[in-house]
Amino acid sequence: MATSGATSSAKNPPLRNLQTRLKALLEMFKNLTTFANTLGEVTSVQQIQVRLEKLNELWDKVNDAIMDVEMHDEYPTKEGNCPGIRLDFTTRFYDVKASMLDRIKELEGNAANTSVLQSTRIMDSSIQPVTEHVRLPQIRLQTFDGNIDQWLSFRDLFLSLIHSKVDLPDVEKFHYLKGYLAGEARSLIDPLALTRANYSIAWDTLMSRYNDSKVLKRRQVGNLFKLPKVSKESSSEIQVLLEGFERVVQTLDQLVKPEDYKDLLLFEVLCSRGIVGRA
Repeated sequence: MATSGATSSAKNPPLRNLQTRLKALLEMFKNLTTFANTLGEVTSVQQIQVRLEKLNELWDKVNDAIMDVEMHDEYPTKEGNCPGIRLDFTTRFYDVKASMLDRIKELEGNAANTSVLQSTRIMDSSIQPVTEHVRLPQIRLQTFDGNIDQWLSFRDLFLSLIHSKVDLPDVEKFHYLKGYLAGEARSLIDPLALTRANYSIAWDTLMSRYNDSKVLKRRQVGNLFKLPKVSKESSSEIQVLLEGFERVVQTLDQLVKPEDYKDLLLFEVLCSRGIVGRA
């Protein structure tokens, strides 16, 4: 009986132990982040490559540790902070990895350029300066909480940054999707286990709920009629009105063909006067 109890305990460690393991792994990641912040002082490619290997190992370990905590029977689903930890770790992981890879490329490029320049100086004394590598700012995906006005922006960015990546496994896409959802949107897919097969189900659920073209069209036309009135000749109020008008029109242009504008606007006018329903 004692052996059976020990086996059960080993299979189901206390939640506190799992949280302690996760904390230790995040501390290791913090150390790598500190190293990444001093990459300008690092001159050896090997120094970075060794830590890059450790960083890649931590990706699986941290995500597994977060999942173990979330799946524990004692984990407080509503009050738990795992979604926030996952989102923060994911964002910082890619920042750190990109910094390391950029620094490796820079160091290797400098070495190659030095060799070329030394050879070229023998033949030609006029050397053109080497153009420095420009790193584009990282695109950050905002959390979507079910606000229909934010759906199109969230949908298009998620499709571009994550959904369309053929080399990214579906289970990882699902992991990212959950991390970028909150409120009503998160509650729609929370019952689904984090598996490869459930990713398409989760995405289809969100599309079915928020990608209704009729709702999106009427919402934007409604926003057009709700633009603030200019009460006086104020440049700031006029600017707010024009900016709001431009945003709505730009969104409508994605949803409505020019020939459909008339019917949509007339329908909204009738709805606003209570002549027809909005269903």
